[in-house]
Amino acid sequence: MIQKVLTAALAFLISSTSLAQDSSAYAQMGKATWSAFECSALASKLKKPAEQERLFEFGYSQGKAFIAALKSGKIERTDLSNNVPAGVMWLMEGPTPDFILGRIYESAQNNALKNIYNVGDHFNSEKEQELAASNKFSSSNCQLIGSGR
Repeated sequence: MIQKVLTAALAFLISSTSLAQDSSAYAQMGKATWSAFECSALASKLKKPAEQERLFEFGYSQGKAFIAALKSGKIERTDLSNNVPAGVMWLMEGPTPDFILGRIYESAQNNALKNIYNVGDHFNSEKEQELAASNKFSSSNCQLIGSGR
């Protein structure tokens, strides 16, 4: 009898630990989705189609996994609060994961391109836009997102 109780307790502890680790990893996917979508928008502005596609595909795949984990209750509330950008969480409504990801992409794109085309009332020249986008792409470490490096 004691052996059965100990075995059950050990199994519970192991499953709780793996859920916590998985929960954090799933929450990081929500963060990766936002970052990859922002960088994809910047790569598009910089006329880097291969990089734009790579980043979009990475964000899309991370987003699909994140949404599936969220809907199936695999992510703990504390991991959501600590890791997932509010912009992602605000946009989690919609009929399908693709619809939700479209909303997230649009919001991430708008955020990434803020102050690229204009700053206040000043409309940036094409050269200023490219420099601003390049600086943001670099400071966001976009080349590292999803690259496995």
